[in-house]
Amino acid sequence: MIKRAQIKFICITMTILFVVFFFIFIANTHIVYNANEHTIEQTLNDTAKSFYLTDSEEGFIHSNAIICKISKNDYPQNFSTNIWFDSDVFNAEKANIIVNNILENNYSTGRLNNVYYKIFPTDNEYLLVAIDASDIILSSKSTTLSVFLIFLIIYSILFVTVTSLSFYVFKPIKDAFRKQKQFVSNASHELRTPLAIISANADVLKQDDNNQWIDNIKSQTARMNILVEDMLTLAKIDEGKTSVSREKFVISDEILGNALPFDALAFEKGKTLIINVQPSITYTGNKICVNQVLNILLDNAVKHASENGEIIVDFHKEKGRPVLSVSNTGSNVPANQANKVFERFYRGDNSRARETGGSGLGLSIAKSVCDANKWKISAQSVLNECMTITVIF
Repeated sequence: MIKRAQIKFICITMTILFVVFFFIFIANTHIVYNANEHTIEQTLNDTAKSFYLTDSEEGFIHSNAIICKISKNDYPQNFSTNIWFDSDVFNAEKANIIVNNILENNYSTGRLNNVYYKIFPTDNEYLLVAIDASDIILSSKSTTLSVFLIFLIIYSILFVTVTSLSFYVFKPIKDAFRKQKQFVSNASHELRTPLAIISANADVLKQDDNNQWIDNIKSQTARMNILVEDMLTLAKIDEGKTSVSREKFVISDEILGNALPFDALAFEKGKTLIINVQPSITYTGNKICVNQVLNILLDNAVKHASENGEIIVDFHKEKGRPVLSVSNTGSNVPANQANKVFERFYRGDNSRARETGGSGLGLSIAKSVCDANKWKISAQSVLNECMTITVIF
């Protein structure tokens, strides 16, 4: 339980950090993109201005540029043959292809791959300016990649830091929980002897004087013995002293074989047991744990079923997994508290609990056994109508 809480703490913390880093990264990428767009826009404007100031092909301030004059009367179908370009980046064929593609798009500004362009209107003509922004784009990608790697490194360092701190934070909780489990285990062992002595003395007294007070002592001693045994079982599970071996077996036969003896118990209490088991279902797991969970669920259902009510055991295969459900008519648990029945000493109705007996730990033990075997157990309740507990193996 503590380990799961520690893992949950790490996951929540790292998720929050991931979201923060993600938004920072997106914001940084957006800022870099806008800065590049502004730089390219400014370069196009400066290149056009410089060309007009010099009125010559020698007027480029940007070496990776193409400039073309276009007559207003012929735009966009025709343009003059005066195309200026930088021979280090563009050749005549490539420059003509780019200009033709730009004019076919009929946009005043835009982008063709890594070439950005803008058309400037003047009194008698249009001036098309295009620049190769490969260096700017490459620099932008390099910056984004660097930021991503920096964030990845920081995130990894924070993951190691948070994981290390989680051990420090949860250490007092682990120690307290360990001491609590040790106390329960020791107390349960120590209670066994006096309970056995009380029970033996009550038997002796009963031989001489058979009265109601001695019967009460015997009844409460038996109840205390059940509680002590259940506490010991939970203590062993909590401390991980129970081994979970695995073997392949016909689980249908185990379910049926362990459910049938409860028919007589239900009959004695004036209740009806209905068993529906799909045959020949095989399963690889712990046979003892399967039987233990079934016995707990059936014992709980028989105790809490309504007077003259029914207990239904249903076992079948669903989506490739064996599914066991145990239902009983009557329920003193509200629907929104159904899964609280797995909490230790939970009572839906204390007065009813005294009538049915039990330690209040049976379903907690079933939940612990299921968790140890990685089975899913859940409860559904309809108040005053029925309770169903389902185990997916």
